[in-house]
Amino acid sequence: MYDDTINLLKLEHIKDLIECIETRIDQNTLIIELKLYKQKETCPICHSNHISFHEYKHKKIIHSISTHSKCILRFHQRRYTCKLCKKSFSEMNPFASKHHNISHYTYLSILNHLKDTTHTFTDTAILYHVSVQSVIDIFDQSIDAKRRQLPEIICIDEVFTAKMNKYKYACVLFDFHRSKIIDVIATRRKHYLIDYFSRIPITEKSTVSIFVMDMWESYREAVKLSFPKAKIAVDSFHIIRTLNDVMRTIRIKVMNKYRLGKSGPEHDDSYYYMLKKFHYFFLKNFEDIYDGKIHIPKFKSYWHKSEIMDYLLSIDDDLKEVYRLKEAYREFNLTADYETCDDELNQLIHRFRNHRLLELRTFGKTLDKWKEEIKNSLIMYKDRRISNGPIEATNSKIKTIIKTSTGIKSFSRLRNRIMYAINKDIPIKR
Repeated sequence: MYDDTINLLKLEHIKDLIECIETRIDQNTLIIELKLYKQKETCPICHSNHISFHEYKHKKIIHSISTHSKCILRFHQRRYTCKLCKKSFSEMNPFASKHHNISHYTYLSILNHLKDTTHTFTDTAILYHVSVQSVIDIFDQSIDAKRRQLPEIICIDEVFTAKMNKYKYACVLFDFHRSKIIDVIATRRKHYLIDYFSRIPITEKSTVSIFVMDMWESYREAVKLSFPKAKIAVDSFHIIRTLNDVMRTIRIKVMNKYRLGKSGPEHDDSYYYMLKKFHYFFLKNFEDIYDGKIHIPKFKSYWHKSEIMDYLLSIDDDLKEVYRLKEAYREFNLTADYETCDDELNQLIHRFRNHRLLELRTFGKTLDKWKEEIKNSLIMYKDRRISNGPIEATNSKIKTIIKTSTGIKSFSRLRNRIMYAINKDIPIKR
C-alpha cells in the first residue's frame, strides 16, 4: 500500500529516501504530508560536520499528478545550524528546484503539454493548477530554440505575425527532407534576410543546393546574393494559383455580361446561372469532379460533367481559349521533365505573351520572369518533386499557435513556442 501511494504520486525514483508519507483531502485539494530520512549533512559554507538540528520548515510544492484537483506536497524539511560558522541551511529538496514551489514532475508535465500546438499558456495553467505567469516563466526559462543546421533543400515562406512582432510578416525556413523548422526570422524584408544569411558560415551555406519559394522577389534577390551556387525553384502551386486567378477573372467578366436585369442582346439568365453555379469546373481538375449525374434545378434535369463542361465552354470563345490554355499549362506542370522541358515551356510562354487578352499577356510575363525557377521546380529529390507543400502544412500549425497565443507578447517567445511545438526535439535547458 505504501509503495502504491508513492508510485501513484510519481515519486518512485526517490522512494528509498522517504521516511513517511500521509495523504488527506482539504477543501478539494489533495495534501501529501511527506518527510525524508535524515541524511548526513555538512555545512555548505564552511563544509564542517559540526551541525545541529534547528527546526522543521513546511515547504508547500504544487505537484499536479491529477489534473482534476489541486495537489500539494507538504514537505517537512529539516533546518540545520552550523556550530562553527553559525549559518543555517536546509536539507536536500528532491521535489523542486531551489526557490521554486512547483515540483519537477509538474514542471516537465507543463512543458510536455505545451508541445501540442493547440495548447495555450492559459489552458495549461488551468490544467496544472498554477498561474499563467508561472507557465510562461517555466517556458521562457527552459526553452531557447537554436537554429538548425542548413540542409540541402530549404523551403522558405512567410507567416502573419503582426500581433506579437513589429514586422507584419515573419519568415520561416523549413527542411524539405526532414520536415523540421530550421528557423523563424522576424521579417521577410530583403536586407534583413541578407544580413541574417551573412552571419552563417560559408562552409555551412555551401551545403545548400536548392531554395523553394513563392514568387516574392525579395526572397529571390536575398538568396541569389547569399547562396550564389544554389538553385531557386518557385513552388508550382503558386503558379497554378496565379493562373486560376486569371481564369476566375475572365469567367466573372463573361458571366456578368449575362447577369439578370442587364439590358442588351447579350443577356441570357441561363448562361449567368450556369457560369455561377458551376464556377468550380474552371478551377478544379476535371478528373476530380464527380463523375455521376449532376442535378441542375433550373433545367429540372441531370447532366453528366462532360455535358456541363461542353455547355460552359460553348458560352464564350474567350472563356474557352483561356480554359484550354490553362489546362495546357496544368498538363505541362504535371508531366514535364526537368531535362527536356525547355521547348514546351518556351512555347507556353509565347502563347500567353502573345494572346489578345491582357490578363493572359500579364501572366505570360510572369512565366517569363520566373522561367528558370519554374524549370527548377521540376527537379526530383529522392523520388519526390520539390515543392513548398511541407511548409504550407506546417504554416497551418503555426497559425494555430498564433491564433491561440494569448500569453505570447514577444517575437522571441513566439519563435521558441513554434519551434518547440512543431519540431518536438528542442532540448530543455534546465
